[in-house]
Amino acid sequence: MKILAGELRGRPLAQPKTRATRPLSDKVRAALFDVAGAPEGQAILDAYAGSGAAGFEALSRGAVLVDAIEANARVARTIQQNAAALGLDWGFVLHQVTVAGWLAAPAQNPPAPRYGLIIADPPYAQLEADILDRLAAFLTPGGVMVVSHSSKLPSPTLESIELVKQKLYGDTALTFYKHPSEN
Repeated sequence: MKILAGELRGRPLAQPKTRATRPLSDKVRAALFDVAGAPEGQAILDAYAGSGAAGFEALSRGAVLVDAIEANARVARTIQQNAAALGLDWGFVLHQVTVAGWLAAPAQNPPAPRYGLIIADPPYAQLEADILDRLAAFLTPGGVMVVSHSSKLPSPTLESIELVKQKLYGDTALTFYKHPSEN
């Protein structure tokens, strides 16, 4: 696996040596940014970070900050090693906690809109609409949330943001939601 575009294009990424993650393929990661747009100048939340590849891709493409959430300690070590190897200590913050734990932290309450893009790639068995809805509260007006899930499942129905597009890539579906812009 490698960075696909931007300043770090072509740089390799180590993969966690565990079956606990299901990294987005290069094709799906490329499609995510093709549809969501360039994250230039934005803060990004990479929930369920897994290998960290989506967050590193966002930084390579111009994001100013990535907050990544990963609960698995072994996987988190690989993410930290990749961040160091890529020289991304300046813009990559790893939170080693579950997404539910991150949401429950006092610093997250009340939720403050601060992310222009939220990438949520939960384990397929943990696709929980209530958690995704709570994450959506952190989107800036006009921000996009991308949810990766099994193509065999319907897109999650979320209360606070609008489903705008779904793309299928074999067993993986990407569902794009948009936060309404304030007028």
